[in-house]
Amino acid sequence: MPRLPRRVAWLLFATVALAVAGALVARPTSVQTASAAQGARPRVTNRCPVDALALRRIDLPALRRLGLELALHGVHKAGSQSIDYRGARAKARFPTFYTGYVRVACPRRLVKRVIVRTADVLVSYPRVNWSASLSFSIFLISRTPHGLVGWAQMH
Repeated sequence: MPRLPRRVAWLLFATVALAVAGALVARPTSVQTASAAQGARPRVTNRCPVDALALRRIDLPALRRLGLELALHGVHKAGSQSIDYRGARAKARFPTFYTGYVRVACPRRLVKRVIVRTADVLVSYPRVNWSASLSFSIFLISRTPHGLVGWAQMH
């Protein structure tokens, strides 16, 4: 059997490795459910929650917890400055203020329902006092049959 040139073999190996890594990362359970129960750190799905359920006041603590899980943690380097994200605090409220974004991101027939069933979670970083834009993050979070889902990050 003829031997492949080294460059072709390396390219083939890299392609297969990336495909396998993508298949492992893109499991449907970890994408749909933004819960830390599976051991993976939750992430923002960037998909409109078409199966969003109504939010209740009792959901507010869980919304704040998910916002803190989605937020940045630790100390990060940004150029010559360090950004200290420790001590983050979260506030949650619904319905969402970002109706224009929902109108763009969701199907027209679901817009009103998703607006009412989406919460804004503001996570502030009190130790970041030298940059207004880096001192907070805003997440849009909805409750679905699979659990709470962070589906957009506004800032």
